[in-house]
Amino acid sequence: MRRGLRWALGCGASAIAGLAAQACAQEAGFALPGLPVLDPTIAVTGGAVLFALATGLWGVRMSAASRTATVDWSRRLATMEARLERSESVLASHPGLVLVWDDAFEDIKEGWGNPRVLGGPAALASLLTFARDDPEAFFRPADALLDAFGDLPVDEDADSMKPLREKVLALRSHGVSFSGSVVTDEGRSIDCDGRVAGDQVTLWLTDPAVRLAEEAGVVGHARDRAADLHGALNQLDRAPLAAWRRGSDLKLEWVNRAYVEMVEAVNMDQVIDEQIEIDPAFRALAERAEKEMSRSGRRAVDDVATVIVRGQRRVLRIIETAMHGAGDAALGGVAIDVTRQDRAQEDLRRHQDAHRKTLDQIPSAVAVFGGQQQLEYYNQAFLDLWRFDDAELRARPSHGEVLDRLRHKGLLPAQADFGAWKKSQLRLYTEEASDTSSAAEGALPDEIWNLPGGVTLNVKAQRHGLGGVTVVFEDVTEKLTLRSSLQAQIDVYRATLNNLAEGVAVFGADGRLALYNKSFRAMWSFENAQMANRHFDEITEHLLQHAPGAEGTFSKIKTRIVSFAPEDRVLMVGQEIPLKDGKTYLYATTPLPDGATLLTFLNVTDSRERQKELEVRNRLLEDTDRIKTKFVDNVSRQLRDPLNTIIGFSEVLEMGMAGDLSDQQKDYAASILMASHRLLDRINELLDLAAIDAGQMHLDMREVGVRGLLEKAATFATLKAEDADVRLRVECAPDVGSIMADEKRLRQVVFNLLNNAFSFTEPGGEVVLEALRENDTVSISVRDTGRGVSLEDQGKIFDRFEVAGRNAGAGLGLTLVNSFVKLHGGLVRLSSAEGSGTTVSCYLPVAGPGQDAGLVLPDEDEDDAVSLDVIEEAARAAG
Repeated sequence: MRRGLRWALGCGASAIAGLAAQACAQEAGFALPGLPVLDPTIAVTGGAVLFALATGLWGVRMSAASRTATVDWSRRLATMEARLERSESVLASHPGLVLVWDDAFEDIKEGWGNPRVLGGPAALASLLTFARDDPEAFFRPADALLDAFGDLPVDEDADSMKPLREKVLALRSHGVSFSGSVVTDEGRSIDCDGRVAGDQVTLWLTDPAVRLAEEAGVVGHARDRAADLHGALNQLDRAPLAAWRRGSDLKLEWVNRAYVEMVEAVNMDQVIDEQIEIDPAFRALAERAEKEMSRSGRRAVDDVATVIVRGQRRVLRIIETAMHGAGDAALGGVAIDVTRQDRAQEDLRRHQDAHRKTLDQIPSAVAVFGGQQQLEYYNQAFLDLWRFDDAELRARPSHGEVLDRLRHKGLLPAQADFGAWKKSQLRLYTEEASDTSSAAEGALPDEIWNLPGGVTLNVKAQRHGLGGVTVVFEDVTEKLTLRSSLQAQIDVYRATLNNLAEGVAVFGADGRLALYNKSFRAMWSFENAQMANRHFDEITEHLLQHAPGAEGTFSKIKTRIVSFAPEDRVLMVGQEIPLKDGKTYLYATTPLPDGATLLTFLNVTDSRERQKELEVRNRLLEDTDRIKTKFVDNVSRQLRDPLNTIIGFSEVLEMGMAGDLSDQQKDYAASILMASHRLLDRINELLDLAAIDAGQMHLDMREVGVRGLLEKAATFATLKAEDADVRLRVECAPDVGSIMADEKRLRQVVFNLLNNAFSFTEPGGEVVLEALRENDTVSISVRDTGRGVSLEDQGKIFDRFEVAGRNAGAGLGLTLVNSFVKLHGGLVRLSSAEGSGTTVSCYLPVAGPGQDAGLVLPDEDEDDAVSLDVIEEAARAAG
């Protein structure tokens, strides 16, 4: 293009010159032969036109070249600016500042010049803290920093410590590089590096503290990560579940402590060296995990195995998963002990079976439907109620199908619109929790179904936790019948309550009157309008009109009614309430199970009058008894002295001291002596009873051998046994021991029991004197084979002057037995039945009366075994 333009311009100029020369030659007369004659004007014009065309073409070419050069230089400028930005960003990442001077040598003067500042804002802010005294430091950072550090020596060379100002001037003037540090007044070191960079010089200022902080952050982060990794590994090693890692050959490379303990190894090295597996199933699971890893990547294999660990059966959940995805990928595994979970599931299954068995035993029919309305469970009562065959329900029909079958059998109550009724029965499956109140509670209201056969059912439908519905059919036919009977009984009770003589009122826990009878209203002269739902305080105002002085009593009654304290919720018979008309009422409060209180008033006016009469009569009887006792005492004492005289002279006559007697006279003397001794015994008994009644009987306590006591008594009673033709036998172990007792009174007890037994035993019978010891109690018993004692006589056999049997005495022997045994801290038990003999047992404490040792009484299997205390109580009630 350039060559064409040059050629066109040359041709135009040559043409113009040639045409001009030819025109001049023609004008001078020097025309060349063969050339045409040209007009000079035309020749010059043509040359000018050609020159103009060439010039225009050259101008167009130059304009296109200029545009191309502009675009090229713009691209280069953009590239250079991008490179500059990247360089500045690199410099900005440096933990310091870079000062750059590009001034010429002749422009270097005193001062710092005008350097450019490169670097990050964090480094700038850190270094400007050393120029805090300069208020315009942020507006001229280079001058502020150099002024702050300029006079500080640079420790580049220990021999010549020059200030930074001179170092910078030498760098700018002569390109003398340096590297060192300056120490600030605070003692901090700043690194200074001066370098020549082409036609520029640079000064690098770095705060080591910033660099160290950044390096410490990176190192600290790495250390934290390493510590976390180490901590995680340590935690896994101490975890209570077994964990391990396998190599690409599926051999164990690492196990934790739980694994070592589980296989009962010494340490991890032994497990790795011997490749001890918890169970062979673990190796097979690892092979499965390897295949799964090669097929699907890092997908874990999860399985359950039952193993024996330390002699115990354990259920372990095993998880094997890939540790990384390289060609020699390793596997990691854990074994979680799920024995408790397995046992819990087994317990749950047992509980479910137990619940099913329990439901099979209850009389109510139960059916459980699943979330899809299919029948999941039914008990035997369900089959019996609806007359289903077990095979018919094994197909698990739906709830709706069950209703259809029951309708077809004619067992459901009649419905005008069966479809709508059926839909209402199934609405628990479809209703949302917020649709109705019944659905919100997860249950339908109870329904009463009156079946065609006269059976009445109470039907309860309830959602269960698995999404289905449980339906319970309770046969309430009998319950309704009982309810009707109960209502009739309540009416009878109400009528009975209204016919009671006692005034009865029931107050609720809130203190308001809930129930009362006619007697209560009549006793306190109430009108019906005054009593309906009235509080006790209001009723008290009316009661005080009839009993003005009973404010304290009514306050106690109120406390019993409204208090919930346990000490107030007990039965209490209160004091008497005197009325102003002379009547006397006795009240009592009884807590009821529902928190109410039963208050009763009894008119005791007549009974109190009778009580006063009885008290007067009782005082008269006590005076009479006292006079009788005193009379017996005086008479006994007056009789004993002459009786002793008679006994003495009878013994003199019997022994022949007054002369020889005939046989008949000796018999008379012996009879007199025997009768005198018997009379003396009766008198002594009367005196003993008088002393006991007066509280003047004192025991002479000493240690008494039980066996010796029985043997002596048997010896003295042998003669009387022979007279009665009764065989006497003693049963007493040699080691029965001794007791603390009054030997005289105890011997008297045994004699009286033997005399009583001889009196009740027919000739040819047997009397057994027996002693037993159990712990701290000794029992002395007399057992005979006589005719026994009737139940009627048992109530009075221990009373004074009660006699029975042949040769019976005055009726004081058994009375004294009871009194003497009680004085010793014991008791008497009588066991007898008509025709089967009698046993009287005396139970005495070994340590004597007044001791804490309790009596040990044997269990009596016979129905006729009665304690003397019970006999006396019955006798008092009968008398």
